Amino acid sequence: MTSMKPMTVAALVVGTALATGACGEAATPSPGTPTSAGSTVGAGSAGSTGATGATGGTGRPVQTVTSGSVRLVATMAPGGPRVGGPRPASTVGAGTGVAATRGLVVDYTVTNTGSTPRLAYDIVPQDLGSATLPAAVDAKHAWVYEQDGVLRLSKQGFATAPGVRFAAAPVMGGHVLAPGASVTGKAYAVSPPMLDVPGESFQAPRAAVGTGLTQWQFCVQVDGRAAQARPSAAGGGVVQAAVAAPQGDELVCTRPATIPVS
Repeated sequence: MTSMKPMTVAALVVGTALATGACGEAATPSPGTPTSAGSTVGAGSAGSTGATGATGGTGRPVQTVTSGSVRLVATMAPGGPRVGGPRPASTVGAGTGVAATRGLVVDYTVTNTGSTPRLAYDIVPQDLGSATLPAAVDAKHAWVYEQDGVLRLSKQGFATAPGVRFAAAPVMGGHVLAPGASVTGKAYAVSPPMLDVPGESFQAPRAAVGTGLTQWQFCVQVDGRAAQARPSAAGGGVVQAAVAAPQGDELVCTRPATIPVS
């Protein structure tokens, strides 16, 4: 479970008080339906395709999915939260994507195969609610929750909870992809996996992650709001844009696959 730290810009709450815990009761349905081909798509996107391919020399099955003008390639393997091994126990933040023990690491590439710029939301702050992306944001952090019996690591936004109003729109980070451009990255989850979602100011899944899950998938939100993004303090080409829940086919997911073990 995660907790929301104080926000950089105060939130004005209308009708309901802001709750700071990441645990709740009801789960919000995913903005899409997994197709037999493996992608997560919305209405009008039945042409998306996906497949489990060769290992590519890594010994790990490669997941590839195409949704509209977005191609997502991802693999999962046991690993630590950072290159060089896990962090010391003194730096552990349970359920926040940073742990002393080995977990699960997804390596992914998102490619814009279309003719117009796209915005890939692949830099997820551990505390969603600030109007500025932190300079020290963990690029490997992803939301972790269970969707239809599958462990999902997802880099995406969520809708604001009913009755919540922010004085300034909270943001998340990403990369602008020019036509033909790609971005590569990693996503990390502790093992055994734990629920890791934004606080109750947002509509996010609240059910605890089951202990008997055997399949995983990786998702990333990609949309056409590239022109609305602006440079962030994180540098390195990372931009920030106002948080928005995926609509239609904007949440692109790999096909469910077996969770690897050490």
